Amino acid sequence: MQLKALGGVLGLLQRDPVEFLQGVTTGEADDEMINIRIAARVAAKQAKDFAAADRIRKELLEAGIVLEDSSAGTTWRRA
Repeated sequence: MQLKALGGVLGLLQRDPVEFLQGVTTGEADDEMINIRIAARVAAKQAKDFAAADRIRKELLEAGIVLEDSSAGTTWRRA
């Protein structure tokens, strides 16, 4: 259980194992997954891992999610 919680910081190990191994996707990213990925991006930025932060932004954009950064934090919207 602790491994799954730690994986959540990076947005890993969150999908159902059977769905993951069979390549099943829902087609549209759900709000929880988006928030997990944003949290992982924030953590990457704090760790000065800007390549990982950029990769997460790109992955979300490819899923139709636009991130908007401001002094108040990161918000998102569907493209």
